[in-house]
Amino acid sequence: MNDSIRSQFPSLKRIVNGRPIVHLDGPAGTQVPQSVIDAISSVYSNSNANTHGQFATSMETDELINHTRNQMATFLGAESGNNISFGANMTSLNFVLANAIARSLQPGDEILITQLDHEANRGPWLQQRKHGIVVREVLLDEDGSLDYADFEKKINEKTRVIAMGLASNILGTVNEFDRVRQMAYEAGALLIVDAVHFAPHLLTDAKMIDCDFLLCSAYKFYGPHVGILYSRHGALDRLDTDRLRTQEQHAPYRIERGTLNHAALAVFHPQFPSLNHSVKAPPNASESSMQWASFKHMNAAWPNNFISDYVI
Repeated sequence: MNDSIRSQFPSLKRIVNGRPIVHLDGPAGTQVPQSVIDAISSVYSNSNANTHGQFATSMETDELINHTRNQMATFLGAESGNNISFGANMTSLNFVLANAIARSLQPGDEILITQLDHEANRGPWLQQRKHGIVVREVLLDEDGSLDYADFEKKINEKTRVIAMGLASNILGTVNEFDRVRQMAYEAGALLIVDAVHFAPHLLTDAKMIDCDFLLCSAYKFYGPHVGILYSRHGALDRLDTDRLRTQEQHAPYRIERGTLNHAALAVFHPQFPSLNHSVKAPPNASESSMQWASFKHMNAAWPNNFISDYVI
């Protein structure tokens, strides 16, 4: 790969068995550039304080979190930072989300998941069976795509939730979310999408996808381990989430439990060498450096509705 890009990743300078290291396990996460490491270190060195205090470092933390919400809203095509919540990782957020949604369901109501999905978008829903919720699974075709005839067959008047991935982290299959969204409309079901493998590669526009909830993870696009949840306006406020009584009770805070990882969120902030410019683009790159940094254009011409992780 381009030496000027590779040189920005300290982990790639390591030598193993006399050879420069190469990371091939893209679905398990990306390496981080030095600017991300510097941003995290800077918080612990200069501004390590909790929120809502009437002193300089605490107010800096408040401003940092608000700015990061707005940055992620831009990245995901959300209406505003008020649609963006954070958590330890996508899996943790999805468990809280699934449990909250299940509290509004009745025994016999149905949730539809797929065999193509990552366990992080299966396990939280499968466990709702112990509450009498019926969880059905859409079958996988031999070519690695979903069986959409089976999808349509398994949606009925009892379907309350459809949970699916936008793209498979194993096969790279890009699912036909427009088609599934229409099914969700007609069934009156919530649509929850896992964009963990999709967001680093393809333009992600939550408003266009028109889902109720969308989840992704920053460690998939050269950031730290932070889970990100987009919620349609008003959707999160209707849920009975597990939260502290002292937590702000409205979105986006309603699903956030305890103190966030402020240092990890700092990589999106302009006062630090942020993730926005973590991988320096060539002179002819788009002004949208976050999209360039996640190498979306590397996969723009990938054939047959499949995408693959860019390997450093």
